[in-house]
Amino acid sequence: MGLFLFTMLSKNSFGYTPGNQFISSIDFEGNIKTKEFILEREIIHPIGAPVDSSIIIADRNRLENLGLFSEVKWRLVPIEDGTLILQFRVKESIQRTPPIIFPNYKESTGWSLTGLWLIDNLRGMNQSLDIYGSTGGEGSYGINFNDPWIFGNHVSLSLNIGRTIFQHRFLDRVIDLNTFYFSFGRWFGKDIKTSVGITIDSKKFKKDKVKDSYNYIAPLINVSYDTRDLYWNPGQGALINHSMYYRKGINVKDWFIAIWTQSYSFYFKLGEKDNSTILALNTTINRKYGDRSEYWLDYFGNSMNVRGWSLPNQELYRSKEQDFRFGHESIHSSIEIRNEIIPKSVTSLGLEFGLTMVVFADIGMIASRWTNIKDSPQMLGSGIGVRIPAPMFSVLRIDYAWGRIEKNWNSGTLHLSIGQKF
Repeated sequence: MGLFLFTMLSKNSFGYTPGNQFISSIDFEGNIKTKEFILEREIIHPIGAPVDSSIIIADRNRLENLGLFSEVKWRLVPIEDGTLILQFRVKESIQRTPPIIFPNYKESTGWSLTGLWLIDNLRGMNQSLDIYGSTGGEGSYGINFNDPWIFGNHVSLSLNIGRTIFQHRFLDRVIDLNTFYFSFGRWFGKDIKTSVGITIDSKKFKKDKVKDSYNYIAPLINVSYDTRDLYWNPGQGALINHSMYYRKGINVKDWFIAIWTQSYSFYFKLGEKDNSTILALNTTINRKYGDRSEYWLDYFGNSMNVRGWSLPNQELYRSKEQDFRFGHESIHSSIEIRNEIIPKSVTSLGLEFGLTMVVFADIGMIASRWTNIKDSPQMLGSGIGVRIPAPMFSVLRIDYAWGRIEKNWNSGTLHLSIGQKF
């Protein structure tokens, strides 16, 4: 009995009781390609401090948000001196493709045959390099490079050079766009994320032998407040984003467009199990200043605003039967309930697998000018969908929705996309 009491008192004096154990070191397993310092810089839990599971879970989420791993787990390993090793075990996802050709779909251009050589985690340093080209609905070629930590603590660089040619979705014009873009980003703390970039574009609208050309320089500023836990499938937190995209003519000095986009997203857990059932809310506002010709028209009815409407074509646009779908300024909101049917896991082949079911409703208004928004009819869309996690592409999204305007429902349409709507 005396020996037992002595042992208990000794453990209490060193702080090693189960409720007050200390982390003596942090280890990583499974990062075959990824350099260890890439993981270390995401970890906040201090060494020599008592175990704090909330910090450990946040560290685990930051590792998953790198987009390099199909799975991230953690455990505490006791050692002889009574302290603990905090161990993170990761499974690296597919991080490169051979040069491949595959069918690819975009709502703005339709189906194309795309050639791609994609390298994620270049040199094991979380850099990405994409070399691409396509033919069909979209003819394109170019190169993308991104480094999220090129100049120290969350100072990033992005670069794109490319050319894209495609038939405009609803105007009788072929678009020929040459782009050079680069940006620098920086985080302030762990929640404030900013980026400043500049684009130099040459954009031509062609019809037969006639073409309208716009050569412009376009600075872009983006500021976000981001407290989401998991980027690919947020279970809690908020993402508030403001961006300003200003285009100034080079050959036409008095030409300009400024687009101010505000997006407010919030995520709430509806159950005790992590991310099993989530309520997600979003409101997005688009304001536009400057040129308002039809070349720069936006429209409702795609996977990123009000779902449930077939994509517009030239015939629909010319008929003016659905003018309420076109405009320059808009506001739209969405509500989604996301229920995880099959939790994300990794198969024996190293591929990610999972399934989330979603029910949703969208509402929005679009007009030529903001002062006319209140007089625009409300477009609605509601439906169901699935989300499937995919390496290198975050998540595949498939939605089927029905649209409604003034008590009239349409026959519905299918939307295919990559990434969450918000």
